[in-house]
Amino acid sequence: MTSGNGPEHAESKPRRRRSDRDDRPGTAVDTDMFAAAIATGRPFVASAALELGIVTRYALKTRFRQLHPGVYVAVDKQLATRDRIRAAGLWAPPDATITGWAAAHLYGEEWYSDRRCARVIDVHSPRPLRPASGVRVHASSRTIPTADRWKLGGLWVVAPARAAVDVARWTRGHDLKICAIDSICNSASITLQAVEDAAGRMVGQHGVRAVADLLPHCDPGAQSPQETEMRLRIARSHLPTPTSQLEIFNEYGQKVATADLGYEAEKVAIFYDGRGHSREAQWLYDVQINAELADLGWEVVRLAKGMLAGIAVHHIEQALDRSRRKKDR
Repeated sequence: MTSGNGPEHAESKPRRRRSDRDDRPGTAVDTDMFAAAIATGRPFVASAALELGIVTRYALKTRFRQLHPGVYVAVDKQLATRDRIRAAGLWAPPDATITGWAAAHLYGEEWYSDRRCARVIDVHSPRPLRPASGVRVHASSRTIPTADRWKLGGLWVVAPARAAVDVARWTRGHDLKICAIDSICNSASITLQAVEDAAGRMVGQHGVRAVADLLPHCDPGAQSPQETEMRLRIARSHLPTPTSQLEIFNEYGQKVATADLGYEAEKVAIFYDGRGHSREAQWLYDVQINAELADLGWEVVRLAKGMLAGIAVHHIEQALDRSRRKKDR
């Protein structure tokens, strides 16, 4: 144990407060909470920690490492995505805003954001900033509207709908843009109308019109990019448009399953089976669901990663034909 002002001595210090944004100028900071955050490995602003006496200059050099100019973390800390986002937010000036996949991650997006944030954290700034490793600055004098800028965990972050617009306009690939919008809307529980409204407040900015044109092809109900891709394959075929997240009930009103996509009138249920479906427990559950749906007169189509679009469409078409023949008997 070291003597002096290390984090382990924070509890013995009287609680002080200073005008600080989290740990920088802006809002009040609770010294004990700040010390606890440093002790548990969260990124922090060194100048604030030094001023409050939570760390010494010697400790800063020997026990912590610099992530960005002025922002440090424990030398042995393995950074999670949220840590990297927080570090970028602390490095940026108070009028900057976390956006893009970083914002989406804070709202629970789980399919893309971890991987994308490992490359770069997007920050909107009203003026150019000096480059920082792992941070991409989008400098624009155009202010983010109040409706599109939220305070989250002490940092300014764009609202989920604005994050969806930003992510889509910075993403390459028509289908990938749609998958991104679906994923963010689903994880943050927001509507396409909210995304459209956010896009409307960004008229004239690069890529916004193209994002707005994609919204009729999006579905916030999609629970995975694979489901979105499957829906887009069907939309480009001669098949009718299916219902997403179709709930199926038995004769007693009990829900039997929720199909990723389905045709209620024809009683065709479509499921996308990811890697998790190969586990024995999940496999047994799927077998049981297949049997229950068959007893209720439903045709079940199960698709998997790597299945060619033509084959997937063929299986669905055959299921629809079988269902229609049953009705004609």
